[in-house]
Amino acid sequence: MKSFKQKKEELIKLKEKLAKSKLTIFTSFSRAGEKGLGVKEMQALKKGLRNVDSEYTVGKKTLLDKAIKEVKKIDKDSLDVFKYDGSIGVVFGYGDETAAVKSIYEFSRKNLALKLFGAFYGDKILDTKALIEFAKLPTKEIMIGRFLGLLKYPLSSLANILVQVAKQK
Repeated sequence: MKSFKQKKEELIKLKEKLAKSKLTIFTSFSRAGEKGLGVKEMQALKKGLRNVDSEYTVGKKTLLDKAIKEVKKIDKDSLDVFKYDGSIGVVFGYGDETAAVKSIYEFSRKNLALKLFGAFYGDKILDTKALIEFAKLPTKEIMIGRFLGLLKYPLSSLANILVQVAKQK
């Protein structure tokens, strides 16, 4: 059992991580009566998230609730969307938000013991359905590529027309 001092230090760390993260995803990795994530799976999850500038932390529900209330200024009634079930894990995404959500979503599809509850994206609360839709969006690089393709097409068509006009004269 942790001492009061240890819990206080953990609360301070949680508040710092919450304040720093752009995307905070709430998960459950083990529930009563079910097989949870093993050590190897947990290590693979943490390694995959480190590659996308994110981290996975296991925490106590009461400390997490307290940190959320203080940092996000959200009351407990607003957190009903997460409905904590079993052991709670939190993904703190510090870098590209889409990379973090895609990484945890793909991992949860391969490891059914990991369940997604919801997330904080900035000041918005995302439920499980919205979080999964967010994970299915194309990456930032793909979206930029598509946008540039849309810009390039009319210009290349105009250039082809001008070349044809020049050949005729």
